[in-house]
Amino acid sequence: MHRCMLPPEPSTDNQAGPRDGAAPPGPSRWWRQPTVWLGFIFSGAALITFVVLFDAGQILTALGRVEPWSFPLAGVVFLASHLVVRALRWRLLLRPLGRFPYGQVRDVMLTGFMINNILPARAGELARALVLWRVAGASRRGALASIGIERLFDGVVLIGLLSLLGLLFEVPPWTRRLGHITSIVLAGLVVTACWLAFHQRSLFWLMERALFFLPRRLRGRVVAFFERFAAGTRSLRSISIVAPVAGLTLLIWSMELVVYYTMMRGFGIELPAWAAALALVVTNFGIAVPSAPGHVGVYEAACSGALIGLGLNKELALSYALGVHLLLFVCITTTGMILMWRLGLKLRDVTGRAPPNGGGPVQG
Repeated sequence: MHRCMLPPEPSTDNQAGPRDGAAPPGPSRWWRQPTVWLGFIFSGAALITFVVLFDAGQILTALGRVEPWSFPLAGVVFLASHLVVRALRWRLLLRPLGRFPYGQVRDVMLTGFMINNILPARAGELARALVLWRVAGASRRGALASIGIERLFDGVVLIGLLSLLGLLFEVPPWTRRLGHITSIVLAGLVVTACWLAFHQRSLFWLMERALFFLPRRLRGRVVAFFERFAAGTRSLRSISIVAPVAGLTLLIWSMELVVYYTMMRGFGIELPAWAAALALVVTNFGIAVPSAPGHVGVYEAACSGALIGLGLNKELALSYALGVHLLLFVCITTTGMILMWRLGLKLRDVTGRAPPNGGGPVQG
């Protein structure tokens, strides 16, 4: 079990650890967030649409005809991408905060993914930072920043893939508009992340003057929050980190494409590989909107919508989306539960806030 792990190497980030760890983030009281209820509305609307407009009998028939080999084969590839490649990538992005053991990073990451499946509002991202703080004493805001950088790399690759699909194939017009909107948002986030990484002083100077209307003490606390958060963006300064992270990101999404295409063949869908790529991109952008735990309804709407736009029968498209979603949900939730236990944690340790005394690294 990974309960007795080496602490990260001393750094300016970890020197701020006690302050940073005094009130770690936690996905507790998630039901009070407006985005949570908005997510339930989106998921509920999608589910109602499926009931009203889709033939349940045809969907069940399509699910019953799936080739049995497709689930284990796709599951192995999917788990390999998470247990190995994604874990290695996050470990690289965490390097400015310390050198954490690979097994520890892997277990923390999958625990966070598991929480994303059982709580709404992407609570697993906060849980990841909380768990890493608990087991290794890492700066929670620095860890959150590294997760944000991770998502930026994913977004850049997905936007690039969508642009390539639009150039080479006849994709539905609405996917081009999706690409334009997400490109603008992503560009803004990339600029902000690079500004934090390379020109923190100028950004904080601008923040202090933009927040002139706040009391001095409160203004200082806001800037201090972002100063600790910015520590996790320092990975962008190093080509020795950025280059392998970019390569690992390409590998991750190549493996995810194999999963989608394998399942497509298992369902007997005779569409080219680029159709699976389109479903992959649209689905991952689609689940960025608020939704119920596990992206229920929203995942199916995005995935099936991409394939319906290519002319696939709507019931077959929805059955495919259900099958893929079920596979990913079971793989992540089961594996995450096991690895959370390996860390010596219980579900309440992951979904709640830290104890009043500040907690700290789990001791073995």
